[in-house]
Amino acid sequence: MKIVLIGASNNPEKYGNKIMKDLLNKWHTVIPVNPKEKLIEWVKSHINLWFIKVDYDIVNFVVPPEVTLQILEKYKDKIINKKVWCQPGASNDEVKTFLETNWFKDYITDSCIMIEDIKNIS
Repeated sequence: MKIVLIGASNNPEKYGNKIMKDLLNKWHTVIPVNPKEKLIEWVKSHINLWFIKVDYDIVNFVVPPEVTLQILEKYKDKIINKKVWCQPGASNDEVKTFLETNWFKDYITDSCIMIEDIKNIS
């Protein structure tokens, strides 16, 4: 599965790094997004979603809810047909309302991608 990880990090203390390593160890293709990093775990990082030229299945958010909402609003047309996954702490009522009222059909909030069996989630 190809997963965009918004909030990927090189800091081993942050979940953006823990999730990145976990997904790579499970043989997923991870496309990190972090405007401050060129490489994360030896994978090319992108400054935002517009620079990603490959198709992907999931957009996983591991950023504060305010940032999640800003990105959803700005890139809605690019990700509306993708699965949106918000890690615990990456969504709030505003994010959930935005997802519901903007016809996002396939989204998960408050669930850790490291724990779920994402192969069985369609």
